[in-house]
Amino acid sequence: MAQVLVMGGTQFIGRHVVPRLLAVGHAVTLLNRGVTGPDAHPGVARIRADRASEELAHTPGLVRDWDAVVDLCAYWPADVARLLGILRGRVGHYVQCSSISAYRAMESGAPIPLMTESDPLLDCSHEEAKSRDWATYGKRKAECERVARRESSAPVTILRPGLVYGRYDHTDRFGYWVHRARGDAKFLLPEGGIRSMRRTYAPDLGAAFAAAIDRPVARGGSYNVGETEPPTLRRTLELLGDHFGRDVLPRAVSVSADRLRALGVQPWSDLPLWLAGTDLAMDTAAARKDLASPETPHAQAISDAAQAFVAEGRAPRAGLTDAREAEILAKIC
Repeated sequence: MAQVLVMGGTQFIGRHVVPRLLAVGHAVTLLNRGVTGPDAHPGVARIRADRASEELAHTPGLVRDWDAVVDLCAYWPADVARLLGILRGRVGHYVQCSSISAYRAMESGAPIPLMTESDPLLDCSHEEAKSRDWATYGKRKAECERVARRESSAPVTILRPGLVYGRYDHTDRFGYWVHRARGDAKFLLPEGGIRSMRRTYAPDLGAAFAAAIDRPVARGGSYNVGETEPPTLRRTLELLGDHFGRDVLPRAVSVSADRLRALGVQPWSDLPLWLAGTDLAMDTAAARKDLASPETPHAQAISDAAQAFVAEGRAPRAGLTDAREAEILAKIC
């Protein structure tokens, strides 16, 4: 049984990582501010603190020996440096949640190649490292990785998931398409839905974190974590249709990327899970080999995620509103 300190742990990804760590027998302690998800993980030990505070070193219960630290909220490089400095010599293994957004290829504007763990990461200036702007997210994640490699006295393992989806997802990027599939109105299908995006099902990511701690071969490695064979957006909608017992695609209106741009529709922000003119592909062979964690079949993962979103009984926060999409469709149809 390992003594594991989890930074964060009550937000979306943590809701899947912590139960997995507990299930394999680890003793888990959470460190967070106690603001988000205060009722998550009842019975799990907690340390209440703000990791961005200069007083972090004086937090009761923090400065002790940990077999592993799982950092699920490494968003700002200075926070990573502060934590590792405080715990220098007291951590056996540091595991950080990064993102494929850290790859330089994500910012090129060109078609994205198959991204491998050895590909270059984004640069990050001193000002960008402190930024609170979403536009610097990938740069900050890349710099958090570099800080961890530089400052940690223990082996560092980096997990880079793709777009994470599943129960507790507050981003609603997957929920957007659940909402479209469940409704009765026509909806936009960019480029006929031929594009794919390598996603990461949240329970599988939780299993990957547990494996990163338990499997010695993973110590010191960097891993892309995601679907082995990602379905296209069109196939995703078909599977959502199977879940809801209806044929979704007859309501889909295929529109080219150029036409959508001309109408002011933006990839990703307006139509989640879509990048114009390219797939989002990453090599996951290393994770399959070293982490050997199970992969949930697409149909089951999509069905479970859809059921969880519908249970919340609300419209998605991400993407086009129903009203704006209807206005755009009126100009097309």
